[in-house]
Amino acid sequence: MKHLLLSLLICLPGLATGTDFEKIDIPTSANINKILFVGPAYGWAVTSDGELLSTYNGGRTWKVKKITTRRITDITVRDRRGYLCGERGLLMKSNDRGSTWQDISQPMKFNFTGISIVNDSSAIVCGTDRNSMAKTRGVLFQTWDYSKTWKKHNHLGNGYVDVVTNPPHRIYLLAIKSAFHSINAGLNFISGKYEGKHLAFAFDFDDAWGYLVGRKGFFARSTNHGRDWTDIELEMNKNLYAISMFDHNSGIAIGEDGVILYFENDGQKNRLVHCGHDVDLLSVFVTDTHIFCGGKNGTLLSKERK
Repeated sequence: MKHLLLSLLICLPGLATGTDFEKIDIPTSANINKILFVGPAYGWAVTSDGELLSTYNGGRTWKVKKITTRRITDITVRDRRGYLCGERGLLMKSNDRGSTWQDISQPMKFNFTGISIVNDSSAIVCGTDRNSMAKTRGVLFQTWDYSKTWKKHNHLGNGYVDVVTNPPHRIYLLAIKSAFHSINAGLNFISGKYEGKHLAFAFDFDDAWGYLVGRKGFFARSTNHGRDWTDIELEMNKNLYAISMFDHNSGIAIGEDGVILYFENDGQKNRLVHCGHDVDLLSVFVTDTHIFCGGKNGTLLSKERK
């Protein structure tokens, strides 16, 4: 059945096969949950099996190291500081640009989904409370003292799935049916007007401009730091799991069954293609020279930016 769905997806009008994505051989079969680069050479990827992949040559080759038994969901690195997070309260930090990691995990009742560095002394991590009756109660922790202590924020909403920062003051927080932002490094948060017609899974920001993606082709744009969101209709209903912007009016989103969305002109002009591989794509990162996509079963794809 999955192969039939894939064939139907490829044959939809305007959906070409993106055969220019090359598969990179990596020493893992786990899901690639997040990809991160700092500059053209240094990059990392984290997996569902608690592995950390690293590259020092722009993604041509990768080394893998198992650093935890828990699923890792996100990673952030700035200068020499780094953090990663995951299931059952997993929280780790690095003071040497990701070479070594120290476990500073929080209580195991929390599943963390996103983490980001706010400024030199602050970082923020979001997720859900596994002990909540609904299993989707949002939890948000922040440090202001270089991770010596972590303070739990008051509850804002349910189902936190992603957090993005624009250092040194702005924080953008996405929940499955709501969005929030802070203009003062997390001292307080303002709720945006996204009401969540579909579940949201991820978003990205470039200054005031932001785009979010989600269930059944959900795609929306904000031009005012997330205070208001405008739906953008797509001619497909595949789940979109991750997004990365090229600039304030263009970027790429990826998702179910290898679907790839390129968008430009403030999201009004879009092109749907297939990555050429029979796999769900879960993560995407754009460097100055390449696009990297990560997916299930150890799938890591690369394409040169033209």
